[in-house]
Amino acid sequence: MATLINIPETVDGSGYNEAAAIEMVGRARELRPLIESYAPWSDENGRLHADVVSSLKDAGFWDMALPRRWGGYGTSAKAMALVGAELAKADGSVGWVYTVFHGTTWVASLTNDNVQEAIFGDGSKPVLCGIANPPGKLEPVDGGYLLSGRWPYSSGCYHADWAQLGCNIHHPDGRIEHGGNAYVRMNDVTIENTWHMMGMKGTGSNTIVVDKHFIPDFQFQNLVQYCYGMQHPNKRHVGEPSDYWPFMPFLRATAHAVVGGAANSILERVADASRRRPIVYTTYGRQADCVTAQAEFGRAAAKIAAAEAMTVKNCEIIDRVGMTRVPMTPIERAQSKGEGSVAVELASQAVDTLMFLAGSSAFADSNPLQRLYRDCVFAMRHTANLPYVGYEIFGKALLGIEPNIAPQDFI
Repeated sequence: MATLINIPETVDGSGYNEAAAIEMVGRARELRPLIESYAPWSDENGRLHADVVSSLKDAGFWDMALPRRWGGYGTSAKAMALVGAELAKADGSVGWVYTVFHGTTWVASLTNDNVQEAIFGDGSKPVLCGIANPPGKLEPVDGGYLLSGRWPYSSGCYHADWAQLGCNIHHPDGRIEHGGNAYVRMNDVTIENTWHMMGMKGTGSNTIVVDKHFIPDFQFQNLVQYCYGMQHPNKRHVGEPSDYWPFMPFLRATAHAVVGGAANSILERVADASRRRPIVYTTYGRQADCVTAQAEFGRAAAKIAAAEAMTVKNCEIIDRVGMTRVPMTPIERAQSKGEGSVAVELASQAVDTLMFLAGSSAFADSNPLQRLYRDCVFAMRHTANLPYVGYEIFGKALLGIEPNIAPQDFI
């Protein structure tokens, strides 16, 4: 169980809560034995164990992305990435759910005043899961909308309080209007158990189903009218540095930190085993004494370190934007995307090298390495992480080829 400590806060929202950042990384490290002990259960049962979820909540991790105006900590993007990496060292699924929760909760904190008040106004500090694609259906009715749809890959849905669901508006005349995000309490949705994947099993990324559920106007964020983080002159609930972060660069960089954490855990475990295991059919009594193995360990460790450095750099750019309120330029966004692709590619190469060094025994069901490896390579293939897409986006931006292949908010 994490040791709870009072964290002093910068209440005016003018800077990041650095005291919280240091403390929260320490809490993540402290919880590693507990998380590791339940990782096989979460993997087998397709959701995080209740003891893990309660420990994460007690430690305050869900509050990191929540602005101080709603009782959160107001920490930096870099702090959230470092915590996600630490949690992923124990269990990639825990790191992923944490990252999804703080990302979706942060997006909800960017909404207009009415939506923020509906979600956060009662002081309960809820956490949100969410998915934008495929978009659901909103039918306008008196006072609000009827919400319908199926949203797969809703990571952490078993443990969330609210769902943030991407929707289009279907008007009575047949016209379909690009919509935004509908917010609905989890006790008003159905969860279908559809998450049967080789990796990230513990995320419970199942399908949320809603059929003509009424939501009032103030539980819908119209992204045509109010873009992500739009700060119109009369907006009251605004002022935290995170209110000015760029959308996809933040979500992407913190997800890359999860990959880096899992990769580091693989490195740590394989290196430790190399000091005891022989290389069968050779004269090496310890793999660690093999010169070529030493070089492979060094190569893998350097690639992971380089991937981490690029992730931290991109988080620091996000944090700078929050402090200066100067948005990233299109070329800066594209470079962030391209460098993120390098980070994913380097981590992928490193973990493959390490699993060759680990040998076939690393793939035994009883060996934590096989779970970490599955989670790591699976997360790298999330649509936001695909290197070939990132390189094309960066290349087009460098060459001035317009339009690019994705809207600016998603670069």
